[in-house]
Amino acid sequence: MISPGSTLQTVLALAAVLALIMACAWLLRRVQRPQASGANPLRLRGQLMVGPRERVVLVEVADQWIVAGVSTGNVRPLAVLPRPDDAPLPESAQAAPLPDFRTLLARFGKQ
Repeated sequence: MISPGSTLQTVLALAAVLALIMACAWLLRRVQRPQASGANPLRLRGQLMVGPRERVVLVEVADQWIVAGVSTGNVRPLAVLPRPDDAPLPESAQAAPLPDFRTLLARFGKQ
């Protein structure tokens, strides 16, 4: 037979483990750095649904834009275009530089 004391101890241990998981997730979200600008060369510029499971997407790769048709289990390039001169720069090129580790650590320590 299970005593009420052991049941309470098990419930409290489970609550402590769940609280630890939540605290780790919160901490990870607070200190997680965004990806470096050069980490991902692909950028989705837009998409248009043309059917229930079909769409046309515009992907930027370096100085080229690729228009592709995407359907279930199939991706086909439709056109490859040079990047227009009047197109807005990617957000990564406009973003301010990331602070160094010492600055991040100091900001984290204040909170």
